[in-house]
Amino acid sequence: MRRAAASGTGFFVSRSGHIITNHHVIDQCKAVKVNFKGDEIEAKILAIDKTNDLAILKAKINPSKVFAVSNKDVALLEDVIVAGFPLGKKVSSAIKTHKGSVTALAGFGDNYSNFQTDATINQGNSGGPIITQKGNVVGVAVQLIAAEHAQNVFFGVKSSTLKTFANANSINFLPPNNREMSNEDLGKLITEATVFLECW
Repeated sequence: MRRAAASGTGFFVSRSGHIITNHHVIDQCKAVKVNFKGDEIEAKILAIDKTNDLAILKAKINPSKVFAVSNKDVALLEDVIVAGFPLGKKVSSAIKTHKGSVTALAGFGDNYSNFQTDATINQGNSGGPIITQKGNVVGVAVQLIAAEHAQNVFFGVKSSTLKTFANANSINFLPPNNREMSNEDLGKLITEATVFLECW
């Protein structure tokens, strides 16, 4: 039996099935499968950005909800929500969310294409959306520093970095939402537009 080599999270940014994730989630995969409504659907890797740890995939899926991406980068102390599948499906196959705030405007080693947050990002969250209450993506969750080195230090790739990469690959995002969403609507968006990815 073939087993999944690794797993991570991705999120839809177009109705035609474009998915954003981390490069390291899909690196060296023979096949990438998207878990969508109980089906495993193979995705094509369209573009990768190793430096910023980003990838664009496309699957034959027409999601009912997709994320818009913020036009401006996060601000210090801004409230954010991380969504994804931490620890794969070991805990449960339900989507998990963590709330936190932006704690620094640079990532590890003064990397200004990233920001730091205290919203928990666990293994398996990689590639998931970091969003605001408006439902706009302000970052892509990236690998954490191992717990023995630091507590509550997590990183996201900034939306401007994501936009530059997407524009270079002719992917256009939906315009961002201007008003806050109710938790119920935001929950629906997160549930419908975030997917579990497996690398085979």
